[in-house]
Formats: sequence, structure tokens, C-alpha cells
Amino acid sequence: MSLEGTVASSDVEILRKTASGDHSGFEVLVERHEGAVLRFIRGISRDPGRVEDALQETFIAAWKGAGEFRGAGSARGWLLGIARHIISRQYRRHAGEPSEHLSLPELGIEAGWGEVAPDSLSKRLENRDLVEQGFKGLSPDDQEILILRDLEDFSADEVATALGLSLAAVKSRLHRARLRFMANVRGKTHGA
Repeated sequence: MSLEGTVASSDVEILRKTASGDHSGFEVLVERHEGAVLRFIRGISRDPGRVEDALQETFIAAWKGAGEFRGAGSARGWLLGIARHIISRQYRRHAGEPSEHLSLPELGIEAGWGEVAPDSLSKRLENRDLVEQGFKGLSPDDQEILILRDLEDFSADEVATALGLSLAAVKSRLHRARLRFMANVRGKTHGA
């Protein structure tokens, strides 16, 4: 039985059939998740010219590695993990390159805890250019976790699967990324 065009087929079923050599339903999987994977890649890629290549590489790797999917998390999370691996392979961090290590209180101060009224903050965040600039100032690790959790609205479990992290690590990274984002937005509005 062909899965092509069968919306009711589960992602797990499609991947199992693909792994056993029946590739007819794989297109359904691509159609279901292509948008989310593309948005994720665009968000974390440093080279806009390589986005389409990374998207294709992601689905080729999923097609070839369908047998590796164990069904522990969602297929979408698994696909995003593949995409993340492809992007990180393109942009390996140089050995010894330090990332900023601020304590939570320091990040909170930079984010303006206690200084910004919630109404004022939400009005500033409505400025798309300001948000984009604040986002661009983040590390790739901060960008990817914010894209997955806050922009794509993935569950914490899906984010953990996609990034290969524990749930506790996701929560910690997300908290720090949100603080850095707010610090960037605050700095842009205060001329710092």
C-alpha cells in the first residue's frame, strides 16, 4: 500500500516503510515538516545562500537514515536535529573561541530586570527591526533554542530531542538565551 497522499499515515509509519525500502510515502513526510525545517535552518544559518542546500541535505540524510529513527521523540524533532547537525558541520566553532559567560544576575541586569514596565517592553518588541537586530546579536546556540521554543512553539521535549540535550539543559539554555535577547533589545533602545 502506497502512503503517497495519505495524510493519516503517521511519521513513524512513513519512516519505518522508508527504512524497509518503500520510499513512496517519504514525500508526505517532507511536505509535513519542510516549512518548520526551513524556518529553523534560516534562523540558525550564517549563510543565506546555503539554506536551500542545507534543507535538501537534511531530507536526504533523513531518507538515507530512516532506519535510525527510533520513535523516542517526534519525527519533527529528529529532522531538526539532523538540520542542526548539518548547519553546525558547516560552521564548526573554532577551538578555544570563548563564548560569553555571565552569571544569571549579570544577565538579568543587562536584560533590564526591574527597570522596564511590561507595557513598555511589549511596545518595543512590536518593532520588528529592533527584534531582528536583538536576535542577530545572539550566538547560534541562543538563536536556535529561541527559534525552536519561542518562534516555532515546540515543546521542551521536542527541543531537547532536536538539540540532543536534557530537559534541564534546554530550560537553562532557554532562560539564558531569553535574557541575552532582552539585553540586546534593551541595549538597542537605550543607544548602548
